[in-house]
Amino acid sequence: MKYDLGVARDIHKKMTVETGRKLLPPALALFSLEGKTAVVTGASSGLGREMAIGLAMAGAEVMLVARREEPLRAMAEELNGYPVAWVSADVSRAEDVKRMVDAAIERFGKIDVLVNNAGTTYRSPIVDCPDEEYDRIIAVNQRSCWLCQKYVGEKMLERGKGGSIINIGSGAGHDGKKNSVPYCASKGAMVMLTRGAAIEWADQGIRVNIIMPGTFKTPLFQACIDKDGQDYIDKQLRRLPVGRFGEPQEIVGACIYLASDNSAFMTGNVMYLDGGGNAQ
Repeated sequence: MKYDLGVARDIHKKMTVETGRKLLPPALALFSLEGKTAVVTGASSGLGREMAIGLAMAGAEVMLVARREEPLRAMAEELNGYPVAWVSADVSRAEDVKRMVDAAIERFGKIDVLVNNAGTTYRSPIVDCPDEEYDRIIAVNQRSCWLCQKYVGEKMLERGKGGSIINIGSGAGHDGKKNSVPYCASKGAMVMLTRGAAIEWADQGIRVNIIMPGTFKTPLFQACIDKDGQDYIDKQLRRLPVGRFGEPQEIVGACIYLASDNSAFMTGNVMYLDGGGNAQ
């Protein structure tokens, strides 16, 4: 079965604020990303795609990062007119992350914002989960966060002008979830990667925060539906007081806020974006 992911829309018309490079109203100017450069991993689909588009439309130069070249190329073409570039990389590999960082600096001269969004899952009871699937999930979700944070953070420290690192966790990293223990473990570890780095780098002006999305209509969500069907939909909805799933573009505002100077006093924060699931 297919769940309506709500992705068939004109993103530009939905999200663009037409300014013609005029001054924004004071309240909107607080969130302008003009002059900033952002790197977004897992940028070719799902929440990463929405955040990358949103950052670009808020004025940032954006380096799009994912493993597959074709979706990145298509996305860059879609964003024609915005200052975006792309590089294919497997961010669970240190050498790829270093190459990604070098490509971003070569293209844009600096990195002000990092969005650690690359992620994957595998649904299975604990005893049936292949060990190699556990290793893969830890590598893609947790190790990639460590590597990107480390090597982008190194460049931010060298530059000496601070920066914002935005990790994308999951409510499952706090609450746990049946048949998703490796995923929960990887996302829970990302919280500590966030808080530890936030403390270590606070006096250097590098802020590190984590967004904990609930259930959003993404390709990863569709994969879970394909595996478990209507039962998965019903169980997830029971966990959401708002009675619906998140639309992918609903994460954009939180990302822009954390990337902007308006959040300069926020670091080490765990921001839940989950339709009230964490409040239960």
